[in-house]
Amino acid sequence: MRFLYKIYSNYDGFRPAVLPERMDGRRLRLLGWRRYIDVVEKGWECWVYFHGRHRFENGVYAKGIVDGIDLEAGEVSLRVREYRTDRPITPRETSARVAEAVSTRFRQVFLWPDDWTVAPVCEPSACTGRQCEDCETWLKLPLIGEGESRIPSRLRWSTYDDVVAAHWIVPRRCYETRIRSDVRDLTRRFTEFKLGEMAYAFPFALAIFEQLRRRDLLEFDYVVPIPLSPDKAANGEKHRTRELARELGGLLAVRVGEMLSLSESVSKRRMQADGYTVSQFEGRYGEALQASVPPDARRILLVDDVMTRGSTAAQALRVIEKQQPHAVVVVATAGQMIVKEAVVDDEGFTLSG
Repeated sequence: MRFLYKIYSNYDGFRPAVLPERMDGRRLRLLGWRRYIDVVEKGWECWVYFHGRHRFENGVYAKGIVDGIDLEAGEVSLRVREYRTDRPITPRETSARVAEAVSTRFRQVFLWPDDWTVAPVCEPSACTGRQCEDCETWLKLPLIGEGESRIPSRLRWSTYDDVVAAHWIVPRRCYETRIRSDVRDLTRRFTEFKLGEMAYAFPFALAIFEQLRRRDLLEFDYVVPIPLSPDKAANGEKHRTRELARELGGLLAVRVGEMLSLSESVSKRRMQADGYTVSQFEGRYGEALQASVPPDARRILLVDDVMTRGSTAAQALRVIEKQQPHAVVVVATAGQMIVKEAVVDDEGFTLSG
């Protein structure tokens, strides 16, 4: 759900130019929510519209997500994703529509008008334009539900706060054959993403964001991507986890920090084909993995594109903990491969009957 919030600058001099002064870091305290305080949830979007007689153009100067709710005071805290102090961040025609929507006097909070939501044609250009929040196709693709999955086995000795995966992904060899068509469609899109269609980074990041929102996991100091192997970088392969991290950083209003790197290329598939065990891969990968974790990284969102049994994430968690023992880390992936050890309830991806 989305909201519009109106600020009349003549009331107490709160105009766009003083936005940095009114924010605590990236947080902006907003009054007047009592009417909606019982329905508003963390992670929901809000646009802030300024109007008044001061020397600025009326319009939307800030957008953000709700990250704090004070039930007694009827106030919310907004974590600002983007803002400007010199001119509106939306076109004039959009600002005019917002002005009309919030024209009711003596009210500050307004629900996003239903007729503003126009479903785009589902194609990569719409994903590039970040229209997926209104895309009926993406909205219908299933998320992994609560209680459907368990933590993969290779993470059993790791230290982490939570592991969050957005979607079930069908592996090339899957033990289950009764896979729903929407899960196969989602897997096709994920495969296109792995093959270089970076437009899909936003909708997959959006799905991760929604899973984090449902778990009230929105507070991070950094979003950290799993590094790209040097040989893949040399071959010009797209850095999928970096793009996911950048999109998530924008959605969460959190910095992206590339704290992890590989000193050499280590391929799990190649090593297993040569007869090496998973443990041997982890040892080799762990030796090649390097970390540079800043002291202010207290809460980290570690991002990978997909997880099977968690070997790569386990080694990343190990090197992060070695450098920053007190850091709290949440692991997030766009997909969880359908493997028996990760499945608790298969209703989320199998045909009924």
